[in-house]
Amino acid sequence: MDPQTSGVLINGRVLTPGQSGPVAANLVWQDGHITAVGPPGSTPVDAALEAGDLPVIDAAGALVLPGIVDVHGDAFERCVMPRGGVPVNIDTALADNDLQLLAAGITTSYLSATDSWEPGLRSRETLRALVAGLARRKGGPDVLLHVRHERCNTEDLEELIGWIEDGTVSMFSYNDHTNGRPTKTQLQRTGLTVEELQTLAENAVGRREEGRQQEQRLATITASAGCVTASHDASTEDHLSRDLGLGVGIAEFPLSIPLAKQYQAEGVPVLLGAPNLVRGGSHLGNLSVRDALVAEAGDLLCSDYHYPSLFQAAFVAEAEGLRTFGDSWDLVSGGPARAAGLTDRGRLEPGARADVIVVASPVDDGPARVEVAVVAGRRALTTR
Repeated sequence: MDPQTSGVLINGRVLTPGQSGPVAANLVWQDGHITAVGPPGSTPVDAALEAGDLPVIDAAGALVLPGIVDVHGDAFERCVMPRGGVPVNIDTALADNDLQLLAAGITTSYLSATDSWEPGLRSRETLRALVAGLARRKGGPDVLLHVRHERCNTEDLEELIGWIEDGTVSMFSYNDHTNGRPTKTQLQRTGLTVEELQTLAENAVGRREEGRQQEQRLATITASAGCVTASHDASTEDHLSRDLGLGVGIAEFPLSIPLAKQYQAEGVPVLLGAPNLVRGGSHLGNLSVRDALVAEAGDLLCSDYHYPSLFQAAFVAEAEGLRTFGDSWDLVSGGPARAAGLTDRGRLEPGARADVIVVASPVDDGPARVEVAVVAGRRALTTR
């Protein structure tokens, strides 16, 4: 037994599978996996305490929850490029991002990196640097790579396929954001003039049909590699048909409730953005996540562009009567884990991976906060 990845947590209010809310319980894990969950005085926990060879965390009445699984988050981009056109060292950026993830209770994160035809932040060059940086990092949360591939980016296909086949890419989504005039954000992150970016965009549009043909091959490659795939911003039934043909496993941000329900009817879970729920609406004027949850048209939540919102979303969903707390937390932990094929996490029960967060409950209308984060049995963050 490795004491670095083992421990006992006592005096907490633990959320276990099937419960509407947390109950008084203690938790034991050894070598990175939970071995016992039981009420105070239960034999397995008492035995672990009496043995005295495991580190002890006293939760002192705090919430004890499964670590959050974030399957779509691009807030790391602000670590990579804190100001438009001003990139920083990728290793420094990832270390910064790790701390932000843990503070938001995220123990498993899919960094959603855009593989675009643009230069700069969302370029293949930056993606290469990210791949190299992820290979070097150690410790902290479990960080995986989610590539959001732009349909009109048809260059270096074999390199992308190689990353999928060797497992570098853990999730893959089909995107197409190539339309209209360049935005201010695009100009800032690329460092190009309006005319330069417009020319690149027009050239990219001309490759769209080639990109569609490449997607057929990518669908075959991802299926063979066991790489989870997702659609993005679907707005029509034609998009639904295309996505079903590509074999997508997750529908990200469909733009209407009826369309979201059609994906669900096809067995494809619907992923929505937590900031939309926490803020009270979409910053783009798109589908309200609150409305979608009321209509039972949403299955999973992600951080999208703001990590803390994913942590707060479960509390908001419970406070607004949209779900019990147990079901609300499943939107951010167990549900995303299942959709991503991560069958070892997202729940606190014997045999599951010991991804655990200790959370101080909201007090006097203040936000809840993470006090301890345990990742695969190892204490990665503590403020206690």
